[in-house]
Amino acid sequence: MNLNNNQITELTAAVNAALFRLYQRDMSLIDREVNERSVAFRFGLYFTETIRETSFYTDNDLTIDFDYNRNIGEVKRMEGFSRTHGVYPDIILHHRGFNDKNILVIEFKGFWNNNNGERHRDFRKLVEFTHPQRNDYQYGLGVFVDLGPTFDTCQFTYFNNGIHYDQLEKI
Repeated sequence: MNLNNNQITELTAAVNAALFRLYQRDMSLIDREVNERSVAFRFGLYFTETIRETSFYTDNDLTIDFDYNRNIGEVKRMEGFSRTHGVYPDIILHHRGFNDKNILVIEFKGFWNNNNGERHRDFRKLVEFTHPQRNDYQYGLGVFVDLGPTFDTCQFTYFNNGIHYDQLEKI
């Protein structure tokens, strides 16, 4: 899905606000270096709050899902990932059951996870999820959140049209 600059700005502001709330309210998850799924779930709760402050909230078709591995009625598939369970992003904002409004896809990795292979795998997923021609997904924006020990140390990588950007302004 093609997003304009205002929509991208709105989405990234909602992501930042939700992440800030996560660090304010659930810092113990970061301190305890829990599984990223626990962090992503809590983030999803706060993202549900922050997305209400955007123009995306007025679209009743949109849903925020966690570890959602379905593509319409089938398993999400991507070359190089499990054929049985498919591929599943940490958090998505989309029109469930359709591919007409795949807005946002987010992957998280904690500073305590030093496995660069997993980071590379998440980057590959985000390139594919946002690529305009390689599959049916075509998410408007992908975000890789590298969780730091504090909110200020988190790093973001953005994906748009199958290309990754270290700075949002370059999209």
